[in-house]
Amino acid sequence: MKVAANGVERFLKDPPPGVRAVLVYGPDTGKVLEFAKRIARTAVDNLDDPFNVCELDGDDATGDPARLSDEMHARSLMGGRRLVRLRNAGDKTSDAIVNALDGDTGDTLLVVEGGDLKPSGGLRKLFEAKREDIAALACYADTGRDLATMVRETLAAGAVKIEPEAERFLVEHLGGDRMASRMEVEKLTLLAGQGQTIDLDLVVSAIGDSAALDIDALISAAAEGRPDAIMSGLDRAFRQGEASVRIIRVAITYFQRLHLARARMADGRNPADAVKSLRPPVFFRTADGMARQLQRWDLRSLASALARLGEAEIRCKTTGYPDEAECGQAMIDVARMAVMAGRRAGLRR
Repeated sequence: MKVAANGVERFLKDPPPGVRAVLVYGPDTGKVLEFAKRIARTAVDNLDDPFNVCELDGDDATGDPARLSDEMHARSLMGGRRLVRLRNAGDKTSDAIVNALDGDTGDTLLVVEGGDLKPSGGLRKLFEAKREDIAALACYADTGRDLATMVRETLAAGAVKIEPEAERFLVEHLGGDRMASRMEVEKLTLLAGQGQTIDLDLVVSAIGDSAALDIDALISAAAEGRPDAIMSGLDRAFRQGEASVRIIRVAITYFQRLHLARARMADGRNPADAVKSLRPPVFFRTADGMARQLQRWDLRSLASALARLGEAEIRCKTTGYPDEAECGQAMIDVARMAVMAGRRAGLRR
């Protein structure tokens, strides 16, 4: 069975009693690892228990299919449930898993960790079938709400609070990988200290050198019509491990908010008030810049920019396409659109 997005948290806390195997997969490797560990801990308390926990790699299962079956059918010598973790699994491991689940596996739980698997592949087809004893759980990039929940839970575990403006800035500037995001929040917890409250200055100083801030500067350069600043900003972001598709998606979100604010100006609001009306609120240190950009763009130009970015997102997700080059070209094209829009609005640049 396929676990629905709105049922993921409930599943992680308490998987149905009849589930014998769970596939956790997706492009967010940090979230895959985190979710797999949470499910595993519903079976055993200690993931390093040498008696009740067995870890195998995908190559182990394909090279010696009988080994996975043997581990699934083994009984605990010390009592309690057994856990088998199969890491780095791919479609080639499907047959070994089918064989391992054949017959009575007792109270053993199999947790399978996969990458960005294709819907047509054998592994997803197996686990997403209409069976009640196996389940598939997808891990995609966190939304703002997901990140906000993770931030609050992580800080609460460390007995640390955070000011609303600081939380908003933090959520907006965390990356697309759950593990990296959690490490950033845990770092803040240590910097603040137990019982303390994190303010905006601490957040900015702690993550101020991250690629996320470089992406913000890159998108602002495009929105302000500065194509000369695009490539240097992209180079910094790529060196820090940012993916082309994530940069494009952040840009799409930003220009969608610009488009909404520009539409509200048509109702008589000035640029500053239009920016203030956006929800979630725009970070106050960038609000003035966005208000200036609204004086440059009209609704038609913003729609064209969004269309170009949408085209780039599709191309960046196409296998074998030069995604970094496409990302750079799309951002330069948007910056040139900003120049033309500014000229029509009577601005010098």
